[in-house]
Amino acid sequence: MEYQPDVRRITGEGGVIASVAAESLAAQIGLRPGDTLVAIDGQRLRDVIDYRFAIAEARVTLLVRAADGSEREITLDKDPDDDLGVEFTEPLFDRLRTCNNKCPFCFLTQMPKGFRKTLYLKDDDYRLSFLYANFVTFTNLTEADWERIERQRLSPLHISVHATDPFWRAIMLGKRDVPDVREQIKRLGRAGIRVHTQIVACPQVNDGEVLRQTIEDLIALHPTVESIAVVPVGLTKFRFEGKAPKTIRAAIQVHETPEWIDTNWERQPLWEDPSAPIPLRNGSQPLHDPELGFCSRLGAVTDVPLRCYTAPEAAAVLDLIEPYRARCYEQFGLHLVYASDEFYLLAGRPVPPAETYDDMPQYSNGVGMVRDFLDNWARARRRLPARIARPTTLALVCGTLVAPMMEQVAARLNRVENLSVQVVPVVNQFFGETVTVSGLLTAQDVIPALRASGCERALLPRVMFDYTGERTIDDYTPGRISAAAGMPVALAGEADELVRYVRALARHE
Repeated sequence: MEYQPDVRRITGEGGVIASVAAESLAAQIGLRPGDTLVAIDGQRLRDVIDYRFAIAEARVTLLVRAADGSEREITLDKDPDDDLGVEFTEPLFDRLRTCNNKCPFCFLTQMPKGFRKTLYLKDDDYRLSFLYANFVTFTNLTEADWERIERQRLSPLHISVHATDPFWRAIMLGKRDVPDVREQIKRLGRAGIRVHTQIVACPQVNDGEVLRQTIEDLIALHPTVESIAVVPVGLTKFRFEGKAPKTIRAAIQVHETPEWIDTNWERQPLWEDPSAPIPLRNGSQPLHDPELGFCSRLGAVTDVPLRCYTAPEAAAVLDLIEPYRARCYEQFGLHLVYASDEFYLLAGRPVPPAETYDDMPQYSNGVGMVRDFLDNWARARRRLPARIARPTTLALVCGTLVAPMMEQVAARLNRVENLSVQVVPVVNQFFGETVTVSGLLTAQDVIPALRASGCERALLPRVMFDYTGERTIDDYTPGRISAAAGMPVALAGEADELVRYVRALARHE
């Protein structure tokens, strides 16, 4: 799951200190949690990146504001490599850059109201791309942003490309004034900055020949482009507050930023502006009809259904991608192009061997997770005990997509004496049955499935919780799920965690 900032803790006046390490420089000069580091050497800090650059000097002067509002300056002599030893409440100190696009498949427009506020943040901030590998579109950068990226060499960055042709990228981003992402990547390359890219593929929109061209364009930008991930679109029943538009055109036309989404970036005008310039498609002339809005002039292109992939379509995407992987390995010594695990699972195909994922550059994007789990499981299962202390029934909770894989795991676990394991694939009633991944399971669906399982204990997938491991998408803690389901629950995300859990049962008398 991508990092989700809490805008309530971004003060705009510097970095608020969350903790001070014992015996650190910060502790020696009397910094405390709640203090705000406003500036270093007269330079106001916009984020933790500025802090890291500014603190790397032999002598620094800190401007610190205490919780009571009083300010003081502290001059400190130190080794340039020494950090102060502080952690900040948020990595951004000034403001969050939010998204100015209207992607017809945007997940945040597919969320119901009532969840915690951070889930509705449409972040598109290049700093989070650098710090946490969040994917951004590069459509909201100013020249000052570009100069900073180049000056501070913020590399690598993670860019949502979707399509390299400006015509198709305009459709995928839902806005007319889309910069040429190829030229943007070339500029980054000239500055020595590397890029990881993703393509969210929609059936009959940016797959097929559009996907082929996008992959070829991005391969041509290697080594600046270090990886290309193709992931399938995901759609929920809540998209656009229940309007559930059935076509790309309809999705774009209703895509206004809802009031319940925090935004501090200027909202872009709708496409329905007859005077708006129209991006060209492969150098062709614009579609002429000044009396109609932009979407209308795109005609049949945007009348394509907005839907998820079928198994044969997923297989076709894999068939398109595989030759490029082989070609890149022969040419560059790495595969460069990767399909997400979901495509293989949808198509009913085995995931590729680990070596074809190279160094797993897009692991957090769902590329290689299944292979990594299977390989780790093959090693970790050797450490399973022969028996556990007392008869125990255990529920392995997962999304329906990975249930067949988890059945293989359960078959081995059931060879442990006294242990009876049941895979509990949870149908996502909350977001809709088309959502099959474990990372979008809600406690509201998991709890009744656990009650119905009849098991005594449960292991929940770690990916259904936020990056802290404390809350599900519908704001339940593991403890709250345990109380509601009437059984102890634990989290596991890796094979080693699963084996450690079973070994603990063997020791539990």
